[in-house]
Amino acid sequence: MYSSLVLLIVARSVAASVESLQFPEFPVHYDKYQKQCGIPVRCEMDTSCPRICDRSQVESWAQAQAALEVEENCALFDKQSFLIGSDEFDYGIFATSGLNEDEKIGVQNTITTENFLQRLSSQSKCAVRNYLEGRCYNLNTSLSLEQCHQGKLYKCDSAYPFRSYNGVCNNLGYATWGQAGNPLKLEIAPCFDDFVSKRRLGCNGQALPNNRQLMVDVQQAMRRDLEPPFHILNMFQVIFSEFVHSDLIGRAIKRSCERTKGFRGCRADGTSESRYKSSLASTIQVLYNDSNYGPQNIECLNFSPIENANDQCRTTYTTKRNTATSYLDLSIIYSDGKYDDCGKLKPYYCQSSEHVTEHNTNSIQFSAIAGLFTQLHNDCVERMQACQQKRSVDDITERCRSLTIAIYQKIIYEELLLALFGDDFYEQCNFESEYDPNLESAVSSMYINGPGRFQHIWIPEQLTYQGKQHPFFIFFYDLERFECNSVIDGMFDDPIFINGLSDQMMNVIFSKNGVRGHCLACLDLERGRDAGVCSFLSYKHYIDGIRNADSRKCYNSFDDLQDIFEPKLVEVLRKHFSSPFDIDMMFAILAYDRLKGTLLPSTVAWATCLEFKRLKSSDRFFYSWNKFLSYAAEELIATIDLKTLLALYAGIDTVPVFPFVTNSERVSAQDLRDAVKSKESAFCYL
Repeated sequence: MYSSLVLLIVARSVAASVESLQFPEFPVHYDKYQKQCGIPVRCEMDTSCPRICDRSQVESWAQAQAALEVEENCALFDKQSFLIGSDEFDYGIFATSGLNEDEKIGVQNTITTENFLQRLSSQSKCAVRNYLEGRCYNLNTSLSLEQCHQGKLYKCDSAYPFRSYNGVCNNLGYATWGQAGNPLKLEIAPCFDDFVSKRRLGCNGQALPNNRQLMVDVQQAMRRDLEPPFHILNMFQVIFSEFVHSDLIGRAIKRSCERTKGFRGCRADGTSESRYKSSLASTIQVLYNDSNYGPQNIECLNFSPIENANDQCRTTYTTKRNTATSYLDLSIIYSDGKYDDCGKLKPYYCQSSEHVTEHNTNSIQFSAIAGLFTQLHNDCVERMQACQQKRSVDDITERCRSLTIAIYQKIIYEELLLALFGDDFYEQCNFESEYDPNLESAVSSMYINGPGRFQHIWIPEQLTYQGKQHPFFIFFYDLERFECNSVIDGMFDDPIFINGLSDQMMNVIFSKNGVRGHCLACLDLERGRDAGVCSFLSYKHYIDGIRNADSRKCYNSFDDLQDIFEPKLVEVLRKHFSSPFDIDMMFAILAYDRLKGTLLPSTVAWATCLEFKRLKSSDRFFYSWNKFLSYAAEELIATIDLKTLLALYAGIDTVPVFPFVTNSERVSAQDLRDAVKSKESAFCYL
């Protein structure tokens, strides 16, 4: 009876989680925490809608303003005074791609809609909230301007066996779901002060605390003396997690018409904001007494906002653009599908696809992991071409791509997530799902700008390379000086850092000299604020409701936070925030209410579970139910796990049995290569 009851509870939890995977068409403000805990709810009883005397006139004005802004921005790409210089440490960190004509129209439409809504919000914020959340039935739900309705129509072929490169037609009924260039999605409405674009304020109406000052105090509070500074998980797991993250998210930093290495927000010396700052750039303020930047006279760090995406001018909450597909499809190495004449990817650092080099801030460790999958694809092409069969280059290329993606997906769901979750929570999360054609494939803005940044706080001060310790920052520049096999081998026994926020990620990330660099924690926090991400307690309450938590607690005072954060961190939060409800959602990753068997705090673990359940269930080509994979492909997928992939392409003699764990038992790479060689004929029947 007891076991039956446990199964029933788990089943209910799973069912509730599955229902929560769908994104609403009109996300609404989540106010259940406020109502439970006696916090005033803005606009609670207001049912008004905007009064628009001459809608067409307002729309035309908004469009004209947007066109002017886009043209002014497009004129900046070759004006050096507006661009970050090549001699500066953050040259390339905020690199932007260019805009083709369709993309330019989409950007202009987005700005047009934002202008329109800002005009309405200046009259009545509550009325605009009702409009954004779909409660004003007498008003159109998108702008009527002709340029706003120039969407493409797609006819999908259900018999075509390969996924597209831009995500189109993965879902046969909704062809554009998961498409590159789509917006991130929202489970709940963003928390902008004006409900449109202005930054969230605290409960007292004041601005949220200074980003950099807050994170410096957090770093000091998290220096724990009693807890061992390292953990069984290793840096290979951290970089692999970052690789997966980059596969899901292509950050479209605000663009002009041509490619740049980044628009300036600060003066070159960092002493103040630049007089040449455009609407494409922003800044992070640093106080004069900052422990790291103060002695360098730096009071300004560059920050470039991500582009919003609302290409069809829908009057609902806007979110950030994702230039990658939402699928786990290795878009980070395949990009738009450019190969050589044989169907191979052109290799670059560590044999990684040249597409990876487009991401200027990648470390050599990142390139080394990308190189494993690039080499798998190219090796597959060679093996198939050696078979005595008449197959087109395109057919060989796509079958090898399908195999490579399938092995990658298997590693994520059977190895990476298991290492992150631990046995107990992995089973509780339950990834035993099926394809749901009514589930949109999209990445959550709330997740990606908060809980999804968990790997960043595990960055150590140093990484191992050729048996010696080197500062983390050196691995981001002059990548060709490193031996890729030594880079990979070093990560296996480099444990993750859990003793707080390292100086490397707080002060010199992306640095060229180890003196002047950026603050990764500050960038993460600023990304969340810029995206309108709601408060941590609000999102925690939302997640707890999804997983049917027994009780959802009110945190009326900072002392109440002791069951989430360590006492020293609580004191920092008390110092900087006027109310526990104001705390940024990024603090979810700093909580210590870890689930049993995992380093992930409760909210982070459940948010990650839900995100990856949706990613799997919304992918028609997911490897475990992809009907276009042959028996030979399935045999190779079963054979090639992560340690085998490393044995094949990492260039090392022995590989760890559990590659995400430090000091794992090692086995002969040659033995694993022999196991694949015994199945070599399978490549002929992919």
